Amino acid sequence: MAKTCFYCGKELEAGQRCSCRGSSKSGTAAGTSQAAASATTASASGSQASSTSGSSSNAADTGAFAGESEKKKSGKEKRKQVWNEDRKAKTRFSFSRFIDQVRSSFPSISKLMRPVMAYIWHPVTTIQNRSRIVSIPKVLVINSIFATFTSLMVLFTNRTNSPFLGMLISLIFGKTDLFSEHPFIAFVTISAILWFCVLLLALCFFVLSRFANRKLSYLRALDTVTMSSIYLCFADVLIFFSVPLGTQGAFTLIFVALVIMGITHFVSLKNDLMLTDNVAFNMLTASYLMFYFLAQLGISIIIRIATLF
Repeated sequence: MAKTCFYCGKELEAGQRCSCRGSSKSGTAAGTSQAAASATTASASGSQASSTSGSSSNAADTGAFAGESEKKKSGKEKRKQVWNEDRKAKTRFSFSRFIDQVRSSFPSISKLMRPVMAYIWHPVTTIQNRSRIVSIPKVLVINSIFATFTSLMVLFTNRTNSPFLGMLISLIFGKTDLFSEHPFIAFVTISAILWFCVLLLALCFFVLSRFANRKLSYLRALDTVTMSSIYLCFADVLIFFSVPLGTQGAFTLIFVALVIMGITHFVSLKNDLMLTDNVAFNMLTASYLMFYFLAQLGISIIIRIATLF
């Protein structure tokens, strides 16, 4: 009768021993070691993943902190740059800021000078938008200031023995000792001549406006001449300051003032009479020619009357 294994039932030969229990133990041990290895691998993977996630989270935190610090640094640099620009702007001279400071420090003077400064900063707009009603006191005051400033300027510069001024005096007055011997009579004579020129030029505008099929009142024409008297006053003041520094280029301002006077008349007449550019130019040229011939005649009469005294 064949011998069988008590555990697995395998038939055995005589004297043969079954190895089922050894293989089962080795399989169990192998399974146990494999499970342990799997658990170890899983644990290592978990720890690696946790360390990776931890390092990534730490890196994210570090990046966020670096970004915030970079933003703070850039914001601080921008504020410093803006502060430096403001500091430079405050130390840098600005004419507009200087004007604002003068206005705030002297409100009464700035209010008084505001209409005058409008002729410098906004000349065309001021001329075009002036009141249609002519103020006679304004005309009298401005032209009186113009006559006074110009007479004083002529008497003052006559003492400098300027060849240009001597030539002008010889052309207008002829060879006369009126300025050196009788300065007060010279002052009155020049003022009278200037007032005569203002009234005569306004008369020329008044008459020649009729040839352009327009009706310009004499007061309006006188107001137009008064606008140019303001710029001539500016030239007189500049000449007063320029002559002590040297008379070589001071009287060039007279020609500049005459050019500005012509532009002022052109803008005013064109706006008041609704003229085209060509008609306004031709009317202005004819007015100046008419004024020249009449002024020569009138000035010679005034000088003859002055020399009688």
